[in-house]
Amino acid sequence: MDKKERWELTWTLTVIVLFAFVIVSTFPLDFVVGGVPSVISELNGVPSQKIIQTHITSYQYLFKINESGAILSNELGMPFYYNLIVAHPGEFLNISMTSADVTSNFYFADYADKVVTDQIVPGLVEYDVLPVPNITGAYAFLGGEYNGPWYSYQTGLLISLPYSGYFTSGNISKYISQTQIAYTSALKGDPYNPPIVQYTTVSNPTVILVGDQYGVFNKTIPGPTIVVNHGSTVTLSMYMPLPNDDRNYLYNYSASGTPYPVTDIKIGVYAIWWNGTITLVSEQPIHYNTYQTFSFNSTAPAYVYGIITPVYYNYNPSNLSGTYGSLIGFDKGYIMGAWGVILVEGN
Repeated sequence: MDKKERWELTWTLTVIVLFAFVIVSTFPLDFVVGGVPSVISELNGVPSQKIIQTHITSYQYLFKINESGAILSNELGMPFYYNLIVAHPGEFLNISMTSADVTSNFYFADYADKVVTDQIVPGLVEYDVLPVPNITGAYAFLGGEYNGPWYSYQTGLLISLPYSGYFTSGNISKYISQTQIAYTSALKGDPYNPPIVQYTTVSNPTVILVGDQYGVFNKTIPGPTIVVNHGSTVTLSMYMPLPNDDRNYLYNYSASGTPYPVTDIKIGVYAIWWNGTITLVSEQPIHYNTYQTFSFNSTAPAYVYGIITPVYYNYNPSNLSGTYGSLIGFDKGYIMGAWGVILVEGN
């Protein structure tokens, strides 16, 4: 063995030894939520009651989220949320992320504190720690990886919810101010956070949300963040036009390739409570080309409105993506677009 071969062998063995050391030293941690040492260090000194164990499963066009600890995810009796995270100021999300089907990404931009971006790869677990914004409000997170033509619909909201009261006028003002600064600087041209519309100057507001040919409300995903007063009687009217072409995920295809508007879904209003539980306020089967109206008294700290159950979409014109899938390929997945949140301001 010459000198060059000895150096190559020594270098190879050194790399193997270092790699083995890393595996052995981190093995007990890699199977715990937030198991990467660099992530664990961010939680040093944080009381356990301030830590929300959060698992995010990324689907083709959707985030499915389980929370436990300070918040226990429960959406209409199911132990998870769709495209939604609920937390309180001062808490930390101890996040693990996996992919259900495709390479994806989790991107959260709180420009007052921290920007998080994590690649989510099938077969691997990604970890991160996210401090919950101290200014209460609704903050967008999204899939920052192109994984199909509906990828821009993979957008969710992290709701920083007051511990036991309602959103204060002071916090709402700070939240709006921070969002407006972001719109004119760091987020200029990028609608990561939906527009905020206040109805706090009237006691019984009427909120109108109009869908378009893309299946979203008021041209934004999620729809506008609405702010109303605690105890007010809110009338919410939602209109969705009949979907009639492939720009709308509510325009689906049967197994035989025949297009049809999706009708087996519901639209409504749902209360978000302080412990994270989401309960039904009112819902109706969807009806197109007409206003569907809901009236409720704003007693919960926040609400979700619209179509909050994902719609299964399958692009299959003339069965060219079915029996003859090789002709035009496949495009299918669960999609949410016509939804948003309401924040309740109180004293």
